[in-house]
Amino acid sequence: MIPDFSELKKLRQIAGLTQAELAKRVGVSQSFIAKIENGKIDPKFSVIKKIYDELLLMINVQDTAEKIMHTPVIVSHEKDDIFSVVNKMENYNISQIPVVNNDEKLIGIIYDYVLLRKIISNNIKKLTASKVMSPLPPLIQKTEPINGILRLFSKYSVVLVIDDKLHPLGIITRSDLIGFLVKYKLEEPQ
Repeated sequence: MIPDFSELKKLRQIAGLTQAELAKRVGVSQSFIAKIENGKIDPKFSVIKKIYDELLLMINVQDTAEKIMHTPVIVSHEKDDIFSVVNKMENYNISQIPVVNNDEKLIGIIYDYVLLRKIISNNIKKLTASKVMSPLPPLIQKTEPINGILRLFSKYSVVLVIDDKLHPLGIITRSDLIGFLVKYKLEEPQ
C-alpha cells in the first residue's frame, strides 16, 4: 500500500526538497512531481515507490517506535461477531483492528476496506473476526528506530508493536508517522 499523494507532498517537504530537486533525484520532470502531488495523474507503482524510497533516504529521526505508538491497542477477538467488530471500529473511529486469540496473541488484522467487501458478499450473521481478518502487518519491537520503520510504510499502512510473546503493545499508522515527522521537523533546530 502506497501513501496517498498528499502524504508524498508532506514527506517531500519534511525531507526539505523542492519538487525540482526530487524530480532530478528520481529522474522525472518537476511538472510530473507536481501533477502527482495534485492528484492529476495516476503514476505507475514503480515511480511512486522510487519517489517514496528517495524521500525516506532524506529523513533521519533518532526516536523509537515507543515514541509514536498508540496504546492501549483496541483489539477484536477471533470469535467476535461482525457486529462487535464494526461497533468497536465505529466507537473508536479506527480503520483497522488487530485480532487476537484466547491467549491475547496477535493472529491477524481487520481492515475496513476488506470488511466492507466481506459484508457485501457474505451472510453477515455468520461472519466472525477470524473470517474477515487479513494476515498480520509487520510486527516490530517498541525499541525499533523510526528510521527502520519508515521503509515499512512504502508497502503497509500500519505496523503493530509487540512484546516477545506476540501480545500487542501499540499500533502505528502511516498518518501517525507523518504527523510525528511534521512535528519533529518543526521542533528541529534550524
